[in-house]
Amino acid sequence: MKHILRFFMAFCCIAFLQFCQKNIGGTQNPPVVPPPFKILDSAQMVSDMQQLSADSFKGRKSDYAEIALTHDLIQKRLRQAALDSFATGYFQNFTLLPNPTQHKNLIGFIKGTEKPNEYIVMGAHYDHVGVRTSDGNVYNGADDNASGVAAVLAAAKYFKANPPKHSIIFALWAAEEIGLQGSKYFTNNLPAGLTLAQIKFNLNLDMIARSDNNKIWGCGLYHYPAYAYLIDSLQGKTNVQLFSGFDSPSSPQNWTNLSDQGSFHAKGIPFLYLGVEDHADYHKVTDEFNKISLTKYVENANIAAQMMLLLDRKIN
Repeated sequence: MKHILRFFMAFCCIAFLQFCQKNIGGTQNPPVVPPPFKILDSAQMVSDMQQLSADSFKGRKSDYAEIALTHDLIQKRLRQAALDSFATGYFQNFTLLPNPTQHKNLIGFIKGTEKPNEYIVMGAHYDHVGVRTSDGNVYNGADDNASGVAAVLAAAKYFKANPPKHSIIFALWAAEEIGLQGSKYFTNNLPAGLTLAQIKFNLNLDMIARSDNNKIWGCGLYHYPAYAYLIDSLQGKTNVQLFSGFDSPSSPQNWTNLSDQGSFHAKGIPFLYLGVEDHADYHKVTDEFNKISLTKYVENANIAAQMMLLLDRKIN
């Protein structure tokens, strides 16, 4: 009986303490509130995508004089975000022979707070295919790839205000449409002081605005399965369905080397390519801003931003 009485008294004491903590301001830990999913500046992203896909930009073809409009917009955003630059400023100039036209990658970075010598590269190509000579129609490339550029610029703004542990390079590539030339030049001619061993990952965004079937794909896990958490951790948190695939010999298409992530893969640097499946307006004059579902675009851009947060948290 004494044992039962002691047990009952102990139970009552514990219950009373729990009641006090809950109702009289005790030391009980507050509930964990999940971080917001949508962290990017949607207004800036939509405005940038609309500008980049305007007729005045003449389809952002690399060797057009109007490509300077694209350079100016990107440089303005990098400056507004107060990104650091390498020794040559935000521009990395290169020439493709036999055509003497000069091309320009635009690159800025944020120094990491804990691992400043380890870099994640987030990139997107800004060039498109220009104007059709037969009738003067402009290929504006809203999805391909004004969408990716605007998302990278918004991510640069966010991470500058919320400093990452690792250093992040934000790169806007030239001349992707003629053979991934901008990203190839970068990986073969790194800025002074940067080595391939310091680059831990490449997240490439190419065509992220047209989830017409409510799907977006992460390509690369077939080659680098250790990064499956980039897809798995976001399941159930997105309105657009996030899948992995299009990266193996058995895939209906293999995207491994079809965009700028291929330049990093060639150097053995892990990657994930985030993009939608080809749609009816791919490389057509109809790839216009008015075809974009802005709700899905903002969702997809924030998927990319959440992947960057995961990479910064998990990469050793």
